Amino acid sequence: MPSTVTTLLTAPLPESKLAKHLLCAVLLLLSITAHAAPILTVTSNQGAISLDGFSDLIEDPNKLYRIDDILSTAVNRQFRPAESGDFNLSQSIGRYWFRFTLSNTSNQIIQQLLQVMPVDLNAAQLYTEAGQHIAPMSTDDLIRTETLFSIPVNANSSTSYYLALEYPFDRQLELTLHDYTSFLGDVSQREFLNALFFGIVINLLVFNLINAALTRDSLFLITAIYALLVISGQVTAWGYIGAPQGLLPPWNGYGLILVILGISLVDLVYALRFPVFPPGNPGRWHTIIRLLIIVDVVGVALSVIGNDTAAVITIYTLFPLNSIALLFIALSSFFQTYNRLIFYYMVTRILIVLTLSLTMFSYSLSIITATSTNLILIFLATAAGTAHTALLIVRHHQRERKQNLDEQSITILGAVNRAKTDILARITHDIRTPMSAMLGVSELLQETRLTANQEDHVRTLQRSGHELLQLLQEASQATRFNENDIELRTELLSVPEIIDESVSGFRNIAAEQSLEFICDIDSNVNEKLIGDSSRIRQLLSHVMNNAFEHYESGYILLKVYSSSLKQGLLHFELSHRGKPFSTLEKLALDGSTSEQDGIINTRLAIVSQLIALMNGGAAVRTSPNGVHTLRFSIQLAVPNNDDANTLQIRTGLLSNKRLLVVDSNQTFCKVVSKQCGNWGMPAFTANSDSAAIATIRNQSLLNAPIDIILIDHTLAGGGLALAQRIYDETKDQQNTPIGLMLAHANIIFDRDKLRAAGIRRVLSKPLTGIALRSALLAECHFDANAVNHLPDQYQTDALTLNSLECLIAEDNPTNAQVLTRMLSSLGITVHRVENGQQAVNIFMRKRFDVVIMDVEMPIMDGDEATRQIRQFEKDEERERTPIIGLTANALDEQRDSYLRAGMDLHLVKPIRLWELAEAIKRWTGYQKNKS
Repeated sequence: MPSTVTTLLTAPLPESKLAKHLLCAVLLLLSITAHAAPILTVTSNQGAISLDGFSDLIEDPNKLYRIDDILSTAVNRQFRPAESGDFNLSQSIGRYWFRFTLSNTSNQIIQQLLQVMPVDLNAAQLYTEAGQHIAPMSTDDLIRTETLFSIPVNANSSTSYYLALEYPFDRQLELTLHDYTSFLGDVSQREFLNALFFGIVINLLVFNLINAALTRDSLFLITAIYALLVISGQVTAWGYIGAPQGLLPPWNGYGLILVILGISLVDLVYALRFPVFPPGNPGRWHTIIRLLIIVDVVGVALSVIGNDTAAVITIYTLFPLNSIALLFIALSSFFQTYNRLIFYYMVTRILIVLTLSLTMFSYSLSIITATSTNLILIFLATAAGTAHTALLIVRHHQRERKQNLDEQSITILGAVNRAKTDILARITHDIRTPMSAMLGVSELLQETRLTANQEDHVRTLQRSGHELLQLLQEASQATRFNENDIELRTELLSVPEIIDESVSGFRNIAAEQSLEFICDIDSNVNEKLIGDSSRIRQLLSHVMNNAFEHYESGYILLKVYSSSLKQGLLHFELSHRGKPFSTLEKLALDGSTSEQDGIINTRLAIVSQLIALMNGGAAVRTSPNGVHTLRFSIQLAVPNNDDANTLQIRTGLLSNKRLLVVDSNQTFCKVVSKQCGNWGMPAFTANSDSAAIATIRNQSLLNAPIDIILIDHTLAGGGLALAQRIYDETKDQQNTPIGLMLAHANIIFDRDKLRAAGIRRVLSKPLTGIALRSALLAECHFDANAVNHLPDQYQTDALTLNSLECLIAEDNPTNAQVLTRMLSSLGITVHRVENGQQAVNIFMRKRFDVVIMDVEMPIMDGDEATRQIRQFEKDEERERTPIIGLTANALDEQRDSYLRAGMDLHLVKPIRLWELAEAIKRWTGYQKNKS
C-alpha cells in the first residue's frame, strides 16, 4: 500500500535552550520538505495509482533547464507540490518538470510501469535522481501505441524520478503508475470496451446496409453512413491507425475533424428525412434543418481550408448548435403531434444532450479524465446510432402493420367491390335493352306526322337517351377492373383500340364543351402488345379527365409513339391550353408524397401509381406559348409471334384511295394526313370551302379524282352546305366522292338533307384513327362488293317487288320487336328467329332478300351462323344474300372478324332507323315508296 513519510511538526519541544535552537533548525529544514509531495511506497500488487497527489512540479516556460540544472540544489528546491490544475497542460508553458519519489520497503526489486497520456507528446523524458536517462518502452507488440516507462524500484530504498514533458496544445495530462498485472488488466478492460463498441457499431452498419437493400429506404443507408463515421472516429481516436488522439481537440490532421463534422451532418440529414417534425404541417422546421445542413457543409469546408484553431472553433460551435436545435425541434413537434416516434427521438436527444453537457463540464473541471471522457463520447455516438436504428425498425414495423391492415381492408373491400361491380355490370347490361327499345320507338315516332314541338321533344328524348347509353358504356368499362387490385394481368391487346375505347367515353363531354380532341398515334406503335388493358384504360381515363378539367381554349392533343431504344416502351403526351399543373399535382405525379402528407390529388396519385406499376415515368412541362403537356410512359411486352402484315391486310381496300380532309384545324388535318399515309392513302387538306372546291377540281383535271371527302360540320359557311355543293358538282361524274361528315355527338342532322348532300356516314368527335379507319374500310368494302358482286348475284326480287323478305336473328324480344316495327315501317316483311341455329335452318328452307344477324346469341352465335349460310350458298350455288350484323361492340378487331365471317356490314346498337334504311337501300337497292 502507498505510504508517506511522517513529520515531527507536532512533537513536544524539549526544555533545554540549546536543544530548542537545534530543534528549530531541524524544524526549518523539515518545513522545506513539508512543502514537497509525499513519497509513494510501492508494492508488487498495488494496482494502478495516479501520480497527481505524489508529484512536484517546476514550470520551464523558456525551456532553460536540463537534467543537470534540475538536479542542482538551487533548482531542486524550487519544486512545489502539483495541484489538480497543473495537470491541464498549457501550450504557453514550454516544458514541464515533474518529480515523484518511489519507496520500496520490501526485500526485492519491484518493477513498475509509468503510463503517460496523451500518447502524442512531443517529448517525454524520464530521468533518475542520478541523472540517468530511462528510455521509453517499445509498444509495437501492443494493439495500439502507448507511452510507457519501465521503472525498477530497488529493495529497501527510495528513489526520485524526474519527468520532462512538452506539448504544443492545451490538453489534460494523466500520469499513472502500474504494476504489470494491473496494466495488463487495464489494457484488457479498455480493449474489451472498445471491442464492445466496435461490435455494436459494426452490427449497426451491416444491419442498416442489409435493410437499405431490402426495403430501399434511404434512411437505413443514412444510418449506415453514420455507423461508418463512428467506426472511423473510434479507430482514429484510439490509435488503431496512427497515434492515439482522442475525441477531444486538438487533433493532428483533418481525419477526426471531418469525421466529427460528418457525424453532426448525418445527424441532421436523418432528422430531415425521418422526419422529426410533422410532415403534414412542417412549418419552418424543415427549412431550419436544411439551413443547418448548409451551415455544416460550410463548416467542413472552413475546417479543411483554415487552421487547427478554426476547426476547433467550428466544431465547438456547430456541434452544440445542432444538438440544441434538434432537441428543440423534437420537443416542439412532439407537443404539436404527440407522435410516438417523435417522442422516442426526443427522449434520445434529451439524454444525449444532458450526458454530453455533464461530461464536458466534468472534464473542464478535471473531475473526470480524458480517457473517461473519450469513452463516454464513444458511448454516446454508439447509443445515438443504436437509437436511430431502433426508431427505423419501429417505423418499419408500424408501416408493415399498417400495410397488412390495409391489405386486409383492401381484400374485404375488394370482395365488396367485386360484388358491387357484378351488380353494376348486370344492371348496366340490363338497362341497355329497354333503352335500345325506347330509342327505337322514338325513331319510329319520328317517322310519324308530328308537330314542330313534338319533333323537338322527340329529338331531345333521343339525344338524352344516347347520352345515357354513353354513360352506361362508361360505367360498364369501369366495371372491368378493380382499382384495389395490385397485380397486372398479361393479355394480348391493341393500344390503338384501347385508346379508341377510352376516347369514345368522352364524346358527350367534348360535345357539351364544343371541344376538339385530337388523337395522333404514330405508325411505329406495335399493332399487338402484351399488358393489362384494364389498367391502361384506367390510366387513360384519369389523364383525359384531368386534361378536360384543365382545358380552357384551343384543343386537346394526345400523341402516342414508341421508343426507338426499347421495345414495348410507349410514350404518351397529352397537351392542352388552359390551367397549368399546380405544385400539388406535380408532387402527386412524382409520387413524392408520403402517407403522412395525405392524398393531395387522388386522380394524379392513382396515375402515378399506375405508371410506376407499369415501369414507366411521368413529367409535366409548359412551353413558352402556354401549352401544358403531361408526358408519361409505360412498358409493355412484345409478343414473339407478332404478325406484321395484319395492318397491311386490313387496310388493303384503302390503298391509293384519295382522301380530302376539310377542317379549319390544321393540326387535325396533319394528323389525319399522316394516318392516311400509313394506310397507303394519298391525303389532301383544305381549311376552307373554296380551298376544298379548288382541290376537287384540280384533282379531276389531273385525272386523279378525290375518292372520299371528310368535312367538319363547324366549317365556316357550314359543312353540310359545302357537302351539298360538292355533291351537286360531282354527282354526274363517274366517281362521285364518298361523303363523310365529322360532328359532335349532340348534333342531329336531317336524314334527307344528309342523303341529298351525298353524306353516307356521320362520324362523332373526337375521331380516332381506329374509328376513321373502320368507317373508311366499311365504305370501301361496300363499294368493292358492289363491283365484285354484280346485281344478279344478290336477290333481285327487291328491285321489282314492293316489299322485301327479311330474316331477323335476335334473341332479345324487346330488340326484336323494335327491329320488326322499324322494318315494317319501311314496308319490309319480317321473319324472326331467336338464335343462329334457327336462322341457318330457316334460311335453308326459304329465300330472303336480306338477313339481319345479331352477333351474340345462344346455341349458335352470329359469326358461325353467317359462315354456315355462306357455305350453304356456295354449295347450292345460290345468289349471295346481304347479311347485316348487329353488335354492341364496334372495335376494329371485332369488326374484322364479322367481315371475315361473311357479313357485308355491321351496325352498332342502338340502331337508328335512318341508318338501317340506308344500309338496306345500299345493299339491296330497296327504297320505300313514300307515296
